[in-house]
Amino acid sequence: MPSKYQIFKDIAGKYRFRLRAENNKIVAVSEAYEQKAGVINGVKSVQANCQSKIEDKTIGSEKLTFPKYQVFTDDNSKFRFNLSASNGEIIAASESYEAKAGVMNGVEAVKKSCDATIEDMTLTQPEPESPYETIMATPVEAEGTVISGATRLDFSPPKTVKKGSTVTFTGKLLTKSSGEPISGAKVEIMDADRSFMKDDIMAFGTTAEDGSFSIDWIAKHMDWIDNTVEVYALFKEKDDLKPTCSKKNVLTVT
Repeated sequence: MPSKYQIFKDIAGKYRFRLRAENNKIVAVSEAYEQKAGVINGVKSVQANCQSKIEDKTIGSEKLTFPKYQVFTDDNSKFRFNLSASNGEIIAASESYEAKAGVMNGVEAVKKSCDATIEDMTLTQPEPESPYETIMATPVEAEGTVISGATRLDFSPPKTVKKGSTVTFTGKLLTKSSGEPISGAKVEIMDADRSFMKDDIMAFGTTAEDGSFSIDWIAKHMDWIDNTVEVYALFKEKDDLKPTCSKKNVLTVT
């Protein structure tokens, strides 16, 4: 299939685009835009700058002027690239790659997509949301009724942490009707992704006898967009217990 740019709304209601290559693999995504006109201009900017030169920061190559692709390694030692316009603004960013060959193939896929068509997905049915959105969209029982297996997840993470520090996430998993603790259940600490990726698992642990959990995470930046993490706790299921999640909290990594 031919490559194409897909315009969509992320889980925060912002406009973004992603580029699908000829093999249908997503190779690049944009920042968030408040207006559709902004994201369309973003696509046009990528198309206009798609043949830019490559600055390979993994080998300390010569610094190039904008516009340019920049190939680099992230905090997890994975390979990524950014495409920046003539004003230095990042207009497209890649996913992470295990091998350098993968990220270079990603750059070449963008270079081959200068004339790719634009598909406006905001005009059609939205795509499935994250686990958080799916659970939160589940109808809640009417007041005074009891549904077997209904659960509640309490979670209050810090608001600001230092990069590289150890953060301990704490909370409790309880039954919704009686407040009884749920022990031996897996709880995942999630980062709500705001682009095309699935929500990321930051860390996980198991609840104690009193339903409490204490889960450590080494603070790091979770994406290229900014230094914030939309974090929430997720319990999927155990026996006849229903899945549940906490509210989202914005955590800033300084």
